Amino acid sequence: MTRADNVLNMQITIANCMKQEWNIDFSKVSDLLDKYDLLSYIDTCYEEYNSMGIKGILKDLKSYINAIEETI
Repeated sequence: MTRADNVLNMQITIANCMKQEWNIDFSKVSDLLDKYDLLSYIDTCYEEYNSMGIKGILKDLKSYINAIEETI
């Protein structure tokens, strides 16, 4: 598999985990992915995320979202 394939796999997995762990529906997940450009962020963090568990990844995403919210 190429890096792009692996990133896509990770993005899909993280989106599913966001839905489950944050108790939100896929519409809200999609809104968050778009609003905060999380797919690009996941791509940027791909190598680092490979060595993290899903709880750490979701914590990082929440921190990233909060940091953006603070600058708006």
